[in-house]
Amino acid sequence: MEYFLLQFQAFLFVLARLLGLFLVAPFFSSDSISFTLKMIFSFMVSLIVFPVVASYMPEVPGHMINYGIVVISEMLVGVIMGFIVSIVFASFQMAGEFFNNQIGFGYTEILDPITQNSLPAIGTIKNLMATAIFLVIGAHRMMIETLAYSFEKIQILQFTKQVNLGLLNLFQDTIGAMFVVAFKIALPVMGILFLVSLAEGLMGKAAQQMNVMSMSFPLKVFIGTLTLIATLTFISSQMTQGIQLSLDKVTILIREWPR
Repeated sequence: MEYFLLQFQAFLFVLARLLGLFLVAPFFSSDSISFTLKMIFSFMVSLIVFPVVASYMPEVPGHMINYGIVVISEMLVGVIMGFIVSIVFASFQMAGEFFNNQIGFGYTEILDPITQNSLPAIGTIKNLMATAIFLVIGAHRMMIETLAYSFEKIQILQFTKQVNLGLLNLFQDTIGAMFVVAFKIALPVMGILFLVSLAEGLMGKAAQQMNVMSMSFPLKVFIGTLTLIATLTFISSQMTQGIQLSLDKVTILIREWPR
């Protein structure tokens, strides 16, 4: 206890970085988890992490203003790490948006418990599925381990020209990866629905007396939902790869951080 009291100012650096991560990272940033619980969880995890990273703590400034700036910079490091993961995580909802209107669920919105926003049904289902996969593969533990590793590489956040350029390039790569992951997840359903639309057009051209439009909506709902169920294994594997990709991006950020 005496050691903890003597090192309390350095301990706040760990707490600030963890809190920044939990305020932005997927699952931890959910509005379903109150800020009080986030603070308690950050404090408990900080108690575990601090003895491991104590030797990498930056020197505690003597002036209160300088100390506050260092605490804010520590929180920003956690926010940056969580934001990178959340960018790729958003691709799962984007994949649902790609074919949501094509299936016919564009006008059905439900409350997403993760973001507390009204989202189309498919996007909400994919968000919940991605959250479950995120927890099952242990990505939440990997994020905490990566954050603990970040204290060795990033002591104090400094926005130099080299750091700004590296962050810009990383964000560009991550956003590009987001669209690629979303396209891969949506491709099977979008491809099938395109073929269905093409077949409807040919049927309407061959038999003009047939009311194709009256058949289009229920047919797309049936085939789209069936295709979505049939490709759940493929979708879950792509989500797992997407989550792993986001964690790899964070690891690259820390490993290549300029000294």
